[in-house]
Amino acid sequence: MNKVSTYLLSLIMTILLIIAMTASTAMVIADINVTEKKASAISSKGNIPAKIVTQLDKYYRSKAGATGIPANVYMDSISEEYISSAVDSCLAGTFSSLKENKSFSASVPENKALEDSINKFFNDYADQSGYEKDDAFYKKLDTTKSAAYKVIGDYCDIYKAASLSKHGVMGKASKLYRLRPLLTFASVGGVVLLILFIAAVNRKDKKTILYWTGISALISGIFGTLPSAYLLGVKYFDSFSIKQPQVFSAYTRSMYGLTNAFLAASIAMLVLGIAMVVLYGVFCGMTHKAAAVQDIASPAPENIEKSQ
Repeated sequence: MNKVSTYLLSLIMTILLIIAMTASTAMVIADINVTEKKASAISSKGNIPAKIVTQLDKYYRSKAGATGIPANVYMDSISEEYISSAVDSCLAGTFSSLKENKSFSASVPENKALEDSINKFFNDYADQSGYEKDDAFYKKLDTTKSAAYKVIGDYCDIYKAASLSKHGVMGKASKLYRLRPLLTFASVGGVVLLILFIAAVNRKDKKTILYWTGISALISGIFGTLPSAYLLGVKYFDSFSIKQPQVFSAYTRSMYGLTNAFLAASIAMLVLGIAMVVLYGVFCGMTHKAAAVQDIASPAPENIEKSQ
């Protein structure tokens, strides 16, 4: 294979390698970070349970006039620890929906203290007002407890999986999520195959593998670093128009976490690329130096003839 053909093939495969490296970096970051465990950690570190407690308190205070039920009937029995367990339950339902491509379904943990508080309020009210405890009374009591669990579940669904599922978004997201391992394997495998192809094309000058691979890693690193740094620098995700603090916090912390991870990986790729190009330059310098020494040590044929 002549030098022009070798160069063109290497250039084409380098362009493909840049795309493959960028894609594989993104897929590996997503594979590592888009998990139930990571989402739960984001909830804890973002103080999301405390935000939910505050929002529930505001909600029940605003509804107290219409329902006649004071906010403390609910809030005295709703702790951050309980809300944290409810958030984890909703996250489990979210990822179950993604993994199994089914509608979102999650039930918040039972809160015996909350139920007892509602029971006490209804019974005290009935006893003091002389209200008959008939079927309508107990139906209203059960409805109030069910509604309390539903409200808690709505507030603890920090990624709004129920709404996304209702609008068909979760089904589409599920297809991508379940393809995640295959896409990760394919992108990483593509990187390995392209490097092997470059090695095969440049088998007569093996050190150029360092150059082409290094250039690919360097450009891929730049492609990942610049947009990530911009998004973080302008605090792009702060512009999300989400009203509920816990939902805003969950989404923005998730996006900033993914962007930071992608930025770190891209910088690492950039540094690796620079190192490989520098190493290639060192090897070239050593090769030229060795050739020069050999030329000095081996006199030209015409000089040998003259000396004879």
